[in-house]
Amino acid sequence: MNRHVIRYAMVLSLAFLVCSGTIANADDPNGVRRPSYPSGFAPGTRVVLLADAPALGEGLLKGMAGTIVCCDATDCSASILVSWDLWTGGRDEGDRCVTTLGGPYPAGSATWVDPREVLLGQPFDRMGTLREGDKGCLYLETDDGESYYLVIGPEFREQWWVVLPGQYVRIRGLLNTNAPDPTVKRMCSQRDGDIYQPIMTAYDWIGESCADPWVCSFMYGDSVVLIGEDNPNGAVDLPRGTSGTIICSNPRAQNSVLVSWNLWTNGGDPDEYILCGERLVGLFPPGSTWWVPVTDLATTFQTACGNLQGLRICSDGQCEDVSAVGLFVENAGLYYLPDLTPETAPIGAAFIASGLHAPYAAIPEGIVVASGKDIGLAEVILQSVLLPCPTYGCCRPAYKAGDRVRLLVDEPGGARDLLTYAGGKVICCNSQNPGTPIFVSWDFWTGGIDDDESCDSSGASSMYYPPTSGWWVACSEIEPVILPDLYDVGERFRSFTPPSVVAGKAGQGLAISGMISNRGGTQSGSFTVAIYASSDAEITIEDYLIGKVGMDIMTGGSVNMSWAREFPTDIPAGTYNIGWLIDSNNSVKEAMETDNMVVIEAGKLTVTEE
Repeated sequence: MNRHVIRYAMVLSLAFLVCSGTIANADDPNGVRRPSYPSGFAPGTRVVLLADAPALGEGLLKGMAGTIVCCDATDCSASILVSWDLWTGGRDEGDRCVTTLGGPYPAGSATWVDPREVLLGQPFDRMGTLREGDKGCLYLETDDGESYYLVIGPEFREQWWVVLPGQYVRIRGLLNTNAPDPTVKRMCSQRDGDIYQPIMTAYDWIGESCADPWVCSFMYGDSVVLIGEDNPNGAVDLPRGTSGTIICSNPRAQNSVLVSWNLWTNGGDPDEYILCGERLVGLFPPGSTWWVPVTDLATTFQTACGNLQGLRICSDGQCEDVSAVGLFVENAGLYYLPDLTPETAPIGAAFIASGLHAPYAAIPEGIVVASGKDIGLAEVILQSVLLPCPTYGCCRPAYKAGDRVRLLVDEPGGARDLLTYAGGKVICCNSQNPGTPIFVSWDFWTGGIDDDESCDSSGASSMYYPPTSGWWVACSEIEPVILPDLYDVGERFRSFTPPSVVAGKAGQGLAISGMISNRGGTQSGSFTVAIYASSDAEITIEDYLIGKVGMDIMTGGSVNMSWAREFPTDIPAGTYNIGWLIDSNNSVKEAMETDNMVVIEAGKLTVTEE
């Protein structure tokens, strides 16, 4: 495609933008419940340095990425041990680990990091509406009401003048939720988090096609790591190990891939996208891009479960002692893991390898599996961190689609605002991911994903669930619910009006509303909700009865509670909380009986003297 056609295509993409205006598992395979990580720093997840960190180790610079190996606190709320990609200046010091992945990692690659002191970003990929705050601050407002500040300079909007508030877009970047330093004055508030290095795309842009036509190992928009030499193609201060995002490609050029490098500002002219021979991922921070050969790149990758193999290097019929390590995965082949050694890797043990897939990396000639097996070589995985293979399948006893379950932990795997006791419906199982094999649609929660493509064939093909209500969970994070389980859905559904009435006066109307749900596995049968006025925040049968509402709720269902009648004349003057008791006569045997008292928090009813 020639230059003027590319420019025209870019304008169309921008015009459309104007008009249109996620884990390695940390669950213990022996049944220990996966911890709830308040900051999302679970072992096995990826992080990126958002600022140079010389205190951690020489050569650790902003934009470099790594994998969390373990934590020194069970909930990972303190320091974390990170294995940094292609870095060898660490001391490892794994003896502090409380939570661990269970397998080796490249020697000398790890160092301890306190996220409260070192700025770390985690992968972010959400859709929402652009909003402009005071002083021109630009935010992404997601569909569930969260708001994230886009950390961009004035040059971003000068370059991409088509970016306007009100556009519905997709933002990829690096999320940091650390509390801002109180000694540093900020012009723009953080809200729910700061998004560094945002890549902005029209919300319905589809770019899942090959960015390299030769082996099709890179896709447009992929996160990549520089595995070649420092400063490729004459770049200034672009070190090996820097991470970035593929923006576009020109297969006819030697330096064929344009990458937006994370937190790097010595890049080329942002208008160089006109050299792209294919589609453009989106709008990127000016000064962050540089053309590199596709051979200098690797993507993050995780294998299926396999067995470690010792490897020999043979030449002219002569073989060395076992000197290298591979991972054999059934139906895939042998993955060569050059950063691990037979001395630290337990040959024969079962693991998952998480690292950098390098499709163009050189493979030593004459590799032979020490066991003598005839195994075909699959790929090269650099910077491999070994994860344990869980030993169980889709839970025992098994869950089936439609089963009702209750959550046993807060925010499993970083699911924000998904809290203990939430109720949900099993959608399917993925027996190929036994760490978190159960996909559940959670009642009244929209912070999740639509990911039933990973379901086993007997799973979700006919099971409807509300969009973005799903989340993959470990077997130990849920329990089946057989009995009914009645509860009040929440404050946002509660109200009463008017706010004031006169004591003893007949004919005064009062309307009270709420929502009651049954998250259990059985229909409730008939029960009563009794509404009271109370002088304190605890509703009991000793308080003043206002009225009653009868209900019968099916499993997983909810019912609007609405009471609108005359206010009783026997309630004296005073200020009262309005609330109710669900199943006030205890006629329903429930899975949980301790959550049936409800009080409206938004205000109190004033009963005045006549």
